[in-house]
Amino acid sequence: MADEHLRFAPEILRRLGEELVPHPDLGVIELVRNAYDADASSCHIQLQDANEPGGKIRVEDDGVGMTTEELRSGWLLLGRSRKIHADAVTPKGRRTVGEKGLGRLAALRLGRHVRLTTRSASMPGLEHTLLIDWNDFDAVEAVEDVVLHIETRSSHAKQGTELQITDLVSGFMKDDIDRLARSLLLLTGPFPRLSKFPFKLSLDAPEFSRLKRLISETFFDEYEFLLTAQLDEDGQASAQLVDWRGETIAIGDHHQIGSARKGSGRRREAPLAYSTAAAQFELWNFNLSKENFDLRSSRRQVNEVRQWLRAVGGVHLYHRGLRVHPYGDEGHDWLEMNLRRARSPEVRPSTNNAVGRVVVTDDGNVLTAKTDRSGFVENLAFVELRLFCQDVLDWAAQERLRLRERRRDQAKRESRVRVDKAKDEAEKALRSLPPQAREVAEQVTENLTTAFEERVQTLEDEVQLYRTLGTVGTTTAVFAHESSRPLARIEQSAGIIDRRLRAVLETQYTQELERHVGALISSAASLRTFTDLPLGLVSRRKRRPAIVDVNAAISELLDIFEPHLSAADIDVDPQLSDSNPKMRATVAAIEAIVANLLANAAYAFTVPAARKEEDRIIVVRTATTDRLIEISVIDNGPGIDLTLIDLEDIWLPGKTTREGGTGLGLTIVRDVVSDLDGQVHVKAAGELGGAEFNIEMPLA
Repeated sequence: MADEHLRFAPEILRRLGEELVPHPDLGVIELVRNAYDADASSCHIQLQDANEPGGKIRVEDDGVGMTTEELRSGWLLLGRSRKIHADAVTPKGRRTVGEKGLGRLAALRLGRHVRLTTRSASMPGLEHTLLIDWNDFDAVEAVEDVVLHIETRSSHAKQGTELQITDLVSGFMKDDIDRLARSLLLLTGPFPRLSKFPFKLSLDAPEFSRLKRLISETFFDEYEFLLTAQLDEDGQASAQLVDWRGETIAIGDHHQIGSARKGSGRRREAPLAYSTAAAQFELWNFNLSKENFDLRSSRRQVNEVRQWLRAVGGVHLYHRGLRVHPYGDEGHDWLEMNLRRARSPEVRPSTNNAVGRVVVTDDGNVLTAKTDRSGFVENLAFVELRLFCQDVLDWAAQERLRLRERRRDQAKRESRVRVDKAKDEAEKALRSLPPQAREVAEQVTENLTTAFEERVQTLEDEVQLYRTLGTVGTTTAVFAHESSRPLARIEQSAGIIDRRLRAVLETQYTQELERHVGALISSAASLRTFTDLPLGLVSRRKRRPAIVDVNAAISELLDIFEPHLSAADIDVDPQLSDSNPKMRATVAAIEAIVANLLANAAYAFTVPAARKEEDRIIVVRTATTDRLIEISVIDNGPGIDLTLIDLEDIWLPGKTTREGGTGLGLTIVRDVVSDLDGQVHVKAAGELGGAEFNIEMPLA
């Protein structure tokens, strides 16, 4: 019987090195983390000609260094790390952050040659040097066939480790260097110090110096709201919300926080404890409006804070004192803050207006780093940690909503008191006047009061109107969302029926059934309009003010309407201006105008007076003058029956000639156009014989 053992081909080192590092800057960060574990107080990174292949990386720290035995049994032993044991605490008291011992391999493979020089604090006066030439590994059959030599000599240099990676396989692109600079600066900051043991980092790159100046000038004191939360060792949560004055708005216990999330299945009388490590969550939320800064007499400029947040914004995760990639990176919204803000924009923070940190020591090692070092494995402990943070955010949003409602109610009460007080003062002033002057003043006051009450009544009517519209909109959006799934099944089943019957029945199918199945597919496509349109109209993206490409917005809307109009045998003729008009508005506003006019035109072809024997045509036209854009919607239907409604009254809410209609569509058109400083015109019988609506609005 022959004894054998597992052997590893050199390719495994190359593949691990390449696959563990999606970006070369992450490899450098791994070396910095090793310096942190070595109790270094400073670490310097130098890139020499690293922007192209053949360059050099040098990482130097003042940590405790390594002995030959520590090199042999630790640094050169890949895949196992002694740092993960519960007693893995450095002499300075740091919890070590290393995991599998594979991170340094990813960094070392960035170049073809490696030179390690280290001086141990336990063996002063000695220096150990190790050379690695990856070409040696490429020339052998197995990894263990390459012998590495550790050279020891005397040295008077201070303790520490220097690592040089030369002959880089590929260069660092500008994005890599920028990302490295940001990662280094955020590795321990910009927050108040996480540890009493300092860890200073530096990088010889212009971007590092620029970002350091930007990040070092912190703006935490400019917050509007500060949210702090704790999760103890027993999984019990607590939180506090403070406003910019330093006044406590709300304090939440575990029951309140665990019950804050709606629709998650966690809402119960006694919320379960969170099954994860103890943690601390802090979030600074900013109001980035000039008016807010002026109100608070801030000495900073809004743009300064906005630029700072662009560099540091988001919620960062700190594990044992160091930041973990990619949590808080640009585009990595791991707590779904932006999604939650889209659903409730008024009281929610986003990655653009907030900066926060989650601090975890993880004494029990319940969080497991991924092999490629890109965050943690999403096991139960990590999922529960994220859930704790999200529940805290939900609780804070709920408390801010309550605060807003309390302020609104208070403002209403104070307004009524001020009105009553003003009336009393006016009556006293009138009684003090001479009789003749009093009579004139009383008449003027009565006229003013009447006009004021009429104005208030008008505003109250508009509030009721838009509450109705809001109810209609939200209800329609809910039904549209719920209808999309059964509609998708109908479309899928109709397609299957069409294909299978066509294959089985062939000519008989074409002659007898194709028309009916085609009608089913066409009807499903028409119904799709009624799901896509409401969901598209309520999209937050479309409600943001911007310079809107009017033709593009109209074209997108016509694409949505096309199946429905086609099923009704209506042809749409888009006559869009070649000048590509743009205006300052929202996409939703343009869609609201055109969608309501299209809906009116389509309905016109269903009334008894419509000429069924003729082609049904709707023209959607845009044209421009020097300062205005004109949007016209014209049809060849029966037009507006002036015996049923006056032309001036068609804009009034509730006025309609449509049986079962709400009379709100044209009211919305009028109000939207008015808000955009435009004008509306209508002809009962226009260019094509039917109704013609012309909208004029200012160009951008």
